[in-house]
Amino acid sequence: MDVDPRTGSLRSLLRGTRLGTPFAALVTASGVSNLLMLTGPLFMMQVYDRVLGSGSLPTLWVLTTLVAGLFACYGVFETVRSRLTSRIAEVLDDRLRGPLFALSVRARLVAGVVDRADPSRDGDVLRRFVAGPAPLALLDLPWVPVYVTAVFLLHPVLGWVTLAGAGVAVLLLVAGELLTRERLRSATEHQLRRQTLVDESRQSAESVLGMSMLTALGDRLDGVAAESRTDLLRATDRAGTVSAASRAFRFFLQSAVLATGAWLVLRGELSGGVMIASSVITSRALAPVDQVVGQWRSIDQARAAWRRVRAMLAAEPRPGTTTSLPRPTGPIELDGAAVGPPGARTPVLRQVTFSLAAGDGLAVVGPSGAGKSALARGLVGAWPVLAGEYRVDGADLAQYDPAVHAGLVGYLPQDVGLLSGTVAQNIARFATRADPGTIVAAARAAQVHDLIVRLPHGYDTPVGPSGLHLSAGQRQRIGLARALHGDPHLIVLDEPNAHLDHEGEQALTAAIRAARDGGAVVVAVVHRRGVLAGLSHVLVLADGAQSSFGPISTISAAGARQRATTAQSAS
Repeated sequence: MDVDPRTGSLRSLLRGTRLGTPFAALVTASGVSNLLMLTGPLFMMQVYDRVLGSGSLPTLWVLTTLVAGLFACYGVFETVRSRLTSRIAEVLDDRLRGPLFALSVRARLVAGVVDRADPSRDGDVLRRFVAGPAPLALLDLPWVPVYVTAVFLLHPVLGWVTLAGAGVAVLLLVAGELLTRERLRSATEHQLRRQTLVDESRQSAESVLGMSMLTALGDRLDGVAAESRTDLLRATDRAGTVSAASRAFRFFLQSAVLATGAWLVLRGELSGGVMIASSVITSRALAPVDQVVGQWRSIDQARAAWRRVRAMLAAEPRPGTTTSLPRPTGPIELDGAAVGPPGARTPVLRQVTFSLAAGDGLAVVGPSGAGKSALARGLVGAWPVLAGEYRVDGADLAQYDPAVHAGLVGYLPQDVGLLSGTVAQNIARFATRADPGTIVAAARAAQVHDLIVRLPHGYDTPVGPSGLHLSAGQRQRIGLARALHGDPHLIVLDEPNAHLDHEGEQALTAAIRAARDGGAVVVAVVHRRGVLAGLSHVLVLADGAQSSFGPISTISAAGARQRATTAQSAS
């Protein structure tokens, strides 16, 4: 599955998708199906005007046989239409699933989009819509003028009555849109807030249950649900009223055409068969309008999902034609770099300048809120560099193909982020064809192999959602093995010893030294001094900016002199 986040526009994603032929076949099948719907009225005309008038049983048998064949064809074309919509929906899902999944993951990091819809869920809404009855109703809608014209051909007076009825039906359709649009939009927003609250509570289940927050959060959920329910009920009530009015008017119009036809029959201007046929055709003419009104909520949801998906894809950087760069072996360089979350205008970290050669190790230190984690996220590409330059082996990080980038960077965030699966799958980053040898090698490099083989099923032990089945220290050490898997050129560790004991910290230091000896650049955000022994440089951050950078011995000496001077001044 291609999940390259550089997706570009929705149009560029769908370009090259082979939907032209299936869609043309769907339109053709819809046309034939609608034409075959005239079979019933024409049969009625022939029975009333020819068979009953002549009393010919052979004519009746021939007509009945012909009608049976035509309705069998109608059933075939309806089956074809249903299957085509299902297959078009699957093609769209195959094309959009990967990019929407990437957007869904990236959206969690975008500033100010906590309550934004999940693009993957929007993709599911579009797939269900395309595979449902609403598109077929929309394809039938253009045939309303054809049916109205057919009634005109039977008699102009009947045609004018039908045309007037069609106008009223369209007005009801527009009224339904105007009456429900805002309420449906508001209900959707509240449903997004509700889903966000549920997702966040599940992700923080340990805190929620441990601090007895379940009741309070349940009350908050009830409040959001009440707002959503109010808007949804009002929108549903209005849509139901319009739909009922549309159906009632369609039945009335059919009777009105029948009454008008009877009047024309009494005047000698129309036959009984034409009277019955025109009534049936009128009912068929307004059926698509009635179906669209009944499917309006589904149509509105799909339209909103389409707008959101299109807007999010349009906001993504366009994929350019790039030459694949080789795996880097050179320095990591930042020059006046500013880093912030996606979608933010103000950087969290600014004016960072340093260069690390292959084999260097950098300790990032500073008080809480100084921007240490922001730097880690910027180095691995999770957050964008908003200003300045960031180059890996002389090239911007974005120039590397995603396949190369996957083996370029190893990352251990504060929240380790293990996923449901086995230990081996997590270490291999869920690569479909991971070499077991590389998995074990990464575990040995992180000095966690012995710990893993003592687990109930060794490397095949399920870790549970977010690594729930493991201790914090086990998660962190397995996360380190994942960061080392594939011998990445850049390894970024955010507080990698936060949950480690003395033995684990020694193993971490040894793993950092081994990675540096192999030519990797290691950047570690540290609060505890135990890891400093495995690093060569230190970057001090303060107030969201760089304070100092240099060899670890120089910075340490300067810090010691500063502390001594401060002590003398105090005395």
